[in-house]
Amino acid sequence: MEFSNPYQAPAADVSAVPGQGGFDETGPFSPRGRFGRLSYIAWGMLIGGGGSILAALLGGGMAAMDPGAMMAMGPLAMIFQIAMLVVMILFAIRRLHDFNASGWWSLLFIVPIANMIFGLVLMLKGGTEGANRYAPPRVTRGWEKVLGYIGIGFMVLGVIGVFAAVLIPLMAR
Repeated sequence: MEFSNPYQAPAADVSAVPGQGGFDETGPFSPRGRFGRLSYIAWGMLIGGGGSILAALLGGGMAAMDPGAMMAMGPLAMIFQIAMLVVMILFAIRRLHDFNASGWWSLLFIVPIANMIFGLVLMLKGGTEGANRYAPPRVTRGWEKVLGYIGIGFMVLGVIGVFAAVLIPLMAR
């Protein structure tokens, strides 16, 4: 009868890089795999923009309801927001995997101020070349590139709009 020591080092090679060849074929809603910058922005726009449109439609429909019906919609809206948060965290995990970082860093989304810096890091930091310890690289599809560039354009317009909203009143004084 042979006894094994539960405290001994593992026998497997845990430093091996998975999938040395090929590309990441995992689905976008899996926490495994990688997302490049444009894929991350495109899927974020798709889910975030689609969710915002759906929320606006539901909000407009709720405005026409009586107060009792609006109270019943509150828990549904909360479940919807939680589902969107979970999906966005999954996307952040995949983006972190692209530059060889642990998905646990996505918890920075719940830290005020740090979440804004973290969001910028996710959008600006380049991924690792070739396979890393999480997966081989993922091919950014054509529609993801187009939607990603549109998202970057919206972000630039948003920054210009914020500066204009702040500076124009200051210059008018």
